[in-house]
Amino acid sequence: MATTTTFRRWSDDLTPDLVSRVADCCPVKDYASCRAVCRAWRSALPSLASRPLAPVAAAAAADVAVSLGVCSQNARRWSRLVGLHQPSGLDAETCRCVGGTRDGWLALVGTAAGKPTSGAVLLFNPLTGAEIPLHASLYDPECERAPKVVFSPSPTARDFAAVSMCRPNRLAVQRATEGYSSSLVVDTEALMDGAALADIAYSEEGKAKVVYCLTTHGAVHVLHLDRRRRRRGRLRAVEVEPLVAGAGAGAAAFSTPYDTIARHTDAKSVVLCGGVLYQVWRRPGGAGSAVAPAGMLDQRLLRVSESEVFVLRYDPGARGPRWVEAKDLGGHAVFLGANDAAVRVVVDSSELVGDCLYYWDNTAAPEGGYEAFVFNVASRGSARRLPVAGGVSSPLWYFLPAWEKTNLKKPVQYDDSLPVQYDDEPDIGA
Repeated sequence: MATTTTFRRWSDDLTPDLVSRVADCCPVKDYASCRAVCRAWRSALPSLASRPLAPVAAAAAADVAVSLGVCSQNARRWSRLVGLHQPSGLDAETCRCVGGTRDGWLALVGTAAGKPTSGAVLLFNPLTGAEIPLHASLYDPECERAPKVVFSPSPTARDFAAVSMCRPNRLAVQRATEGYSSSLVVDTEALMDGAALADIAYSEEGKAKVVYCLTTHGAVHVLHLDRRRRRRGRLRAVEVEPLVAGAGAGAAAFSTPYDTIARHTDAKSVVLCGGVLYQVWRRPGGAGSAVAPAGMLDQRLLRVSESEVFVLRYDPGARGPRWVEAKDLGGHAVFLGANDAAVRVVVDSSELVGDCLYYWDNTAAPEGGYEAFVFNVASRGSARRLPVAGGVSSPLWYFLPAWEKTNLKKPVQYDDSLPVQYDDEPDIGA
């Protein structure tokens, strides 16, 4: 009697970890092919849309304004996307990325194409080539610090909102609704007790369009973009109010020792994650450590170390200070940078770690580039996410939208000519 022999495929003998390490050494264009081998491999390899990208330096001879690259945790390889659309409204040599959302759009500033003495700012989708010119007030070329621009998701020329932190004491707002457009500049110094702006974040939760404005003191103010009803042909009024009423410069909103820590952490970010508002404070690398009394009534010395990270969660129901120490991020991974903070849900096949912050620092990076770090909120451990690879030109995270939602005229290709570098880094996910 004949017997049937069952042949085992060689791909079945590879563990998910080995599959991941092998695929991460492949060019990105072959990565998708690896995911298509079988169900087990697809489960082991995260989708390209879930992998963070960053602006990377283009080839010296290339006339490219926007250059993006993806880097894997295992292979330490930057794979530059080629074949992206390029903006027509900006000079390639002066173009900088100063904002981004989770659906494929970027905010760009630079010298206007063909007008070397004029600055320009626009929203741009490198996957489709769509661009939306913004009002000149959103970019001040005379300001030494690059602006941060946040904007509504899936913008169109007839319907969008964009807010620029163009100076430490100035916000520029542009809105378009049903074809009606307006722009205005808000002087924040008088509205925010003289404090300078540190960060802004856009939100449309609950259908209300607001921008959370964080000051260097740690106080949060809410910029309402559409609170009042509007008459036909006119946009709704803009209003600003403190998140915590009566908190003044912010100290009353924090318990000891965070009222002291707030004065010694220069890098501050505001994040909306899963409907919860967070603040992230950091003493940047290169700033050295600071020593100060823990509080007005507590004269014990408090040391705030260089590169130390603090995460606070807003608790509107608290009887005392509203900002309390955060123990987690609800299992999310949060990406901080020039982009509007990106929040990702961590799945088993992802190389990301839940309850972690991913951020940029340029103090240790070579040639003035930026270096990625990851901070585990639960364990309070911090480490470089990638080795010192260089080439990152702007502290911004970028995520590809789901492929089925993009309107690509041709498939995006990749260039893996960037050097591979290796380094052993501690595992902070434990």
